[in-house]
Order: sequence, then structure tokens, then C-alpha cells
Amino acid sequence: MAKISSIYVNPENKAKIMSIYDKHISQWPVPYEFLNVPTRYGSTHIIASGPKDAPPIVLLHGQGGTATMWLPNILALSREYRVYAIDTIGDLGKSELDNLDKYPKNGQDYSDWLVDVFNELEIKQAFVIGESRGGWITMNLSIYAPERVKGIALLAPVGISSLLGFIFRTLLMMGLHPTDVDKENFFRWALGNSPLVYEVLAEYVFTNMNCRSKYAWPSKFSNEKLKQITAPTLLFVSRSDPTFNKQKDIDRAVKMIPNVQLEVMADISHAMNIENADFVNNRILDFFKSN
Repeated sequence: MAKISSIYVNPENKAKIMSIYDKHISQWPVPYEFLNVPTRYGSTHIIASGPKDAPPIVLLHGQGGTATMWLPNILALSREYRVYAIDTIGDLGKSELDNLDKYPKNGQDYSDWLVDVFNELEIKQAFVIGESRGGWITMNLSIYAPERVKGIALLAPVGISSLLGFIFRTLLMMGLHPTDVDKENFFRWALGNSPLVYEVLAEYVFTNMNCRSKYAWPSKFSNEKLKQITAPTLLFVSRSDPTFNKQKDIDRAVKMIPNVQLEVMADISHAMNIENADFVNNRILDFFKSN
């Protein structure tokens, strides 16, 4: 049997993340159930909400955010859909790797993992919403398992722009031994000054710095890969987002993705699903209903 491992460095570290998770779940505005399904990498944890016989939506969170980052969106999304908010395997949350050395190491691996999840949930095809690295995973699912995707919404997805500039700035700001002030300044720069964003994500971000999350580097998609994303695509970007703000990258995505609609948001941070939840919710629901 595979060795059981954990991304959490000690029991106290895990307990802190679980405490944050449970606090956000206590604020979940609709009835929900926890599901745990087996995959080739380990047990995947899911927060399921909405009518069981409704069309499915799958939610993929940004790095370190856990499925609870969809707290501002779940009420609207789950009225007419069965919504599955997934804790990405190898990242913070309640999914658990069977072996710390065996985790998705590229885009196709993540697609294969999600196909396992879909199969266990008996989902033949779903709408998928991905934020940041969750957007990168969503795009890979659309490339490698297009028959499982009915339509996608990408919120500030990584993989269209290079992350090298963002990483370099992060290293300059954080250094090797960041202080609490360094962490605070980084959070404000990367994710904005919205009180709601801070409430939903700050504790995760600060605690995540003591975890050993296991995930693939979200490489930049080539033109050829972008052309393979044939599902109806709604792409949200913001020029205030430090990870994705170059016009040439936005233009490339619109040119290469065959069936894309672009939504440019003004003065919104990287965590746009939280900072402008009502607009994002309504725009996505209108888009899905038209597809």
C-alpha cells in the first residue's frame, strides 16, 4: 500500500489550516455536503451544494485558497446548478495525497485527475470555473479531455502570461525570511485591498508559507495549446492584476482561443471572484445559460 504523506509540516500546521477551513464553512450560505472520492493520486475532497438533479458546475480554486474561496459565489451559482467546489490535490484543503512524491506534475496529469473525479461523481460533462492556477487546470482539462467540458469561465488564469515577472517581484518583496510586514505588503500588492478578499484569503496565504504544497509549475501555454481550447470560454482579466496585465498576452488569448468572450475588469485584484462577486456571478451564469 502507498505510503501516506501530508503537505502539512506538523500537526499544528494542519490544525491551523483546518480551523480556517471550518470557519469559512460555518459561513457557507446554502446547504452542503462533503464528498471524498478516490483518484489515482489520493482522496479528493469536495463541497457539494445545490439541487442534486441540476446541471453540474465544477469550481477550481487558486493556489492556496481551498474550495472555501468560493464562499462569495456559492449562493448564486447553486440556485440552478449542482456545484462541486473541489480542493485541488496536493494543495491546501482536505484532499490528501496517498504519497507525497506522487502528485500531478503537468497539465495532462491534472486533467487525468479531474477525469477521475468526474467519473467518481458520475459527471459526464460539466461547466468548469477556474481562478488563477485553477484556471490553468481548467484549460488543461479543456485541452486533454474536451468531451468532459461544456463551457469554461477563467478568472485571471495563469498560463496565458509568463509568471516570471510576478515571481521575481515576489522574491524581492518577501526575501528568505519574510516578516509579518513583508507578508502583509505582499498580500496587498498581489491581491488588493478589499476587506472581503482579506477576510477570505489572508489567513490561508500567511499559513501556506509554512506548508509544502505539491503541484506542477503552471507553464505558459503555447499558441497551439490555446487553439485546442474549443469549449465556449469566458475569460476575465484585469489590468490591475500583477499576474496578468499585459495587453499583448490578452490579445494573444483572444486571437488563439477559438470560442472566447473577453471581460476586462477595471481596478480589480487577482481575486476577482471575491472582490466583485455579484458581477462575476451574474456574468458567468448568463454565459453558461447561453451555452
